[in-house]
Amino acid sequence: MLTLRTLLLLPVLALLCGCNLLAPKFARWTQNVDLKKERGIHLEYRYVPEGLYSKVFRIPFSDYLKEMSNGQLQVDAINTYTVGNYKPSPTCKTKLDYSNFLDPECRFVNAWFGVYLIFDDADGRGRDFMLKDAKADPANPDNFRPDSIRQVPELDQKLIVYSTHEGQKNYGWDEFQKDFRFVEVSAPKLEQVTDAQGRVWLKQTGAYETLAALTDTKKTKMEMFSSIRAYTGLPTEDVYRQVDPWYPMVIKGSVLARYFDCPRSRFWALAYYNGSAFTRKDGTQVDTYANPELVAEYERAFQQLELACAR
Repeated sequence: MLTLRTLLLLPVLALLCGCNLLAPKFARWTQNVDLKKERGIHLEYRYVPEGLYSKVFRIPFSDYLKEMSNGQLQVDAINTYTVGNYKPSPTCKTKLDYSNFLDPECRFVNAWFGVYLIFDDADGRGRDFMLKDAKADPANPDNFRPDSIRQVPELDQKLIVYSTHEGQKNYGWDEFQKDFRFVEVSAPKLEQVTDAQGRVWLKQTGAYETLAALTDTKKTKMEMFSSIRAYTGLPTEDVYRQVDPWYPMVIKGSVLARYFDCPRSRFWALAYYNGSAFTRKDGTQVDTYANPELVAEYERAFQQLELACAR
C-alpha cells in the first residue's frame, strides 16, 4: 500500500527525466526490507558485475509466490536481487529508454543475479516445501528437494512475464496461464560446491524454455511502479527491430541452496544467476551463458556474497 510520503513524491518523480533513472531508487527506497533489523540477517553483495545495478533490491516475496502458484505455494519468503541497469558495459550500449535487461545485444539481457530467502517458519511450511523429509536435518543438502529449488525461479519468471501484460485489454490470468511455459530442456545437473567460507551448497544447473519478459507497448500499459518497468524501462523500436514481444528463449543458469540457522531467523538461501539463449529476427543465434567470462563473473559475485547471521 502506498504511504503518504510515496504519494507526495510520485508527481515529483514523474517530472524528472521520465522516471527511468530515478524509478529504481524510488522502488528500493519504498519497498526494500531491512534484513538486519527485521530478520537478523546480514546480506551484502560485495561484487556486482558491471552492467547490473550495484545496489540491491530486497522485496517481500511470499504473496507473489502464492499468486503465481495459484495459492499452492505458501511460504515466508524474501527476494533480493539485481538486474541490468542503464549504464554501458562490455556488449551493452548506453540508452535511457530501456535497461540492459531488455537489450538483445547486451550480455545481461533476460538476466538476474540474486538470493531468495525461504524461511523455516513455525508452521513447517518451509520444511514441507524445501525438504524431502520435513522431520530430517534441514541443513543436509541431500535432503533438499531439487524440484522445489527449481520452482522458485520458475515462479519468478512467471511473475515478471505476467507483469509485462499489465493494461492489456481482454487478456487476463486465464489467457496468461495458457501462454506461459517453463519447460525443462535437459535434466538439471546437481553437485555440491563450497563458497569462500568453506560452506557447502547444493548447486543445480539447468536450462528451461520459456518466454522473455518483453512487453508490446502497443497492447499494454505498464505502470511505472507496479511492474518490472521500474527496473527495466520500456522497449523501443530499436528493440522490436531485433526481437518480437514475448519472444521464445531458453533460460540457462544455476541455483545454489544452503540452510542458515540464525538466532532470529532460520532459512534456506537460494542464490541464483542466469543467461539466456534466443534467436534474433535476422537469424543471429544468441547464447549469453556460453560466454565463460560472464559465468566467471557470476561465480565471482556468488563467492563474494556476504551472507550470515547479523551481529
